[in-house]
Amino acid sequence: MLRLSMIRWLLLAVGLVVLGGLIWHIGLSQVWETVERVGFVAFCVILLLRLVVYLLDTFGWSLTLGQWAGRVGFVRLFMVRMAGEAINVTTPTAMLGGEPVKAYLLTRYEVPMVEGLASVVTAKTIMVIAQILFMLLGLGVTLWLLGAGEYNVLMAFVTLGLLGFGVLLFVFLQRYGIGRGLLTVADTCGIRSQRLEAARPQLLELDHTIRTFYRERRRSSLLSLGIHFVAWVTELFEVYAILYFLGAEVGWLASFAIAAIAVLIKGSVSFIPGGLGAQEGGYLFLLVALGYGEVTGITFAVIRRIREIVWILIGLVFLAVLRGRTALATTS
Repeated sequence: MLRLSMIRWLLLAVGLVVLGGLIWHIGLSQVWETVERVGFVAFCVILLLRLVVYLLDTFGWSLTLGQWAGRVGFVRLFMVRMAGEAINVTTPTAMLGGEPVKAYLLTRYEVPMVEGLASVVTAKTIMVIAQILFMLLGLGVTLWLLGAGEYNVLMAFVTLGLLGFGVLLFVFLQRYGIGRGLLTVADTCGIRSQRLEAARPQLLELDHTIRTFYRERRRSSLLSLGIHFVAWVTELFEVYAILYFLGAEVGWLASFAIAAIAVLIKGSVSFIPGGLGAQEGGYLFLLVALGYGEVTGITFAVIRRIREIVWILIGLVFLAVLRGRTALATTS
């Protein structure tokens, strides 16, 4: 645990150095002047566009939660989602650390832990499938804008192949059984744990609940897939708005390409807490490749980082409120 914490701090330090170096190279004064040009009202518009994405994702999740969604309520489900996502972004857990927390927070509203975990797993899977579809279209647009050179095509297919393989492997694991797989690995390796044995019935029940969802609620899963895909597509409006407020020439195709590749960049550096430094470098490289200047590229990255920090803070506030309610319910 100590070693993991040290690695986390090291990655954060490297990210800060990279981000500072990029801003120093381009010029802090130029970046700050461009950020100021955006203004408060425009930044609020950017925050609202991101809010639309989060609301759509919450709706997509509620479809996998089934009857329990009505008991929780949409507003509280939104709070739980934002609290979990804040943990995902701020911890080096490849965007997965907040998922069990979501299921735990749902128990506050009498949602069984197994049902909550099953909904989190299925919603995350469906969201990633929608993400790959979005990136597939975005990569096609990017190749059309940049030119379908052999290197670009090769990198696009390798990236999509890895993403697709990862999702298929995860779906197969769900079909086989996540709990069953964990227990099989433990038995094969001779691992004996009283806690794991005590959780065996719950793990097997989790497998059954997930398989039942895919088998009996196909309409809900397809509708959830459509909602999550719309949420991903909505990101291009945010990209368009940021570039527009920066005074850059902007088009819908370029916005689509930037939004899709930005998702890919964010996912590929998820092992770094918040992707600090790596995301900014990726965004800068992407926008420069599409013909934008360095100042526009780094300012675009800085604005997205500020927007992300605001929503992380909101998520952490929601987490504190929900944990407080959980503690209060426990003591009473």
